[in-house]
Amino acid sequence: MNLDRLEYFVAVAEHLNFTKAADACHIAQTAISRHIAALEDEIGCKLFYRTNRSVELTPAGKAFHSEIVPMLEHYRLAIEKAHSAYSGTASALHLGIGQYEMGFVSELFREFHSLFPDIQLSVGQYPYADLVKRLEDGSADVIFPHPATVIPENHVNIGIQHMFSARQGLLVSSEHKSSFAFSRKRPVQAKDLAQETIFILTESYGPISEASLTSHMKAAGFFPAHITPVNSLNALFLMVKAGLGVAFVPAFLETELPDGLQIFSQKILPEQSYCSMTLKSSSNPAAELFANGILTSQTVMNRIKKRYLRQSD
Repeated sequence: MNLDRLEYFVAVAEHLNFTKAADACHIAQTAISRHIAALEDEIGCKLFYRTNRSVELTPAGKAFHSEIVPMLEHYRLAIEKAHSAYSGTASALHLGIGQYEMGFVSELFREFHSLFPDIQLSVGQYPYADLVKRLEDGSADVIFPHPATVIPENHVNIGIQHMFSARQGLLVSSEHKSSFAFSRKRPVQAKDLAQETIFILTESYGPISEASLTSHMKAAGFFPAHITPVNSLNALFLMVKAGLGVAFVPAFLETELPDGLQIFSQKILPEQSYCSMTLKSSSNPAAELFANGILTSQTVMNRIKKRYLRQSD
């Protein structure tokens, strides 16, 4: 159905005069008459009673008018929202990530940019403990928190979008993988790591503090003899690559690993659920486009799972 034709119908219905309606729509009176006749043919009933002196809506015309007016208003509002996504506060979208999310967010960014190329995307890497604060103070529009993040009690203003669940894998040095030759036949178990140093990526507080991570290990029934904290993912990679120990990392990091490292499957720590967060009261409509468009797209999520989550099936 032609939207312009619906606009012409509304104009005639409001003016009850074809000439005035044509002037309001800036088209010829004969053209608007043709459009109304075509609309009536399309619908299959008369919308106007027409005489040489008057124009009136038929009962069918009144019913049609009552439905079309709000539909056109909704359409105009949708256009305004789309335009606002390319101007003002919505011309940019800032996303906050921690240290692990590089393993999947690039696919999300690529998809969003292909759909909304005029919205400038930027990303900042922050401590996991600060991500929710960044969201609440507006310095990040969308965040990807660590799965162990504790949701604030007053989270009614925070929109949470679940994305997927992924297993953790055991990161080992390729040069020392012979020590884990058994893992080719079965996943690594707690007894296999009795003498291993476990490197853990930690922050001073929050979801990946040393106390928090140790607590999660104990909850899973794993009590490593040697735990060594490191403060960055690169440091974790370096220590493991040197053969000084092993580490648990999300399995989706497999595609991002430097040479000399590999991930084995394990049955010690459980899988984790990954999500994004936005503010429901955000003044940036691009945040809603991202959260309710890209993140809810099964096509995008399935592509990410296929590309990045092979070890979490």
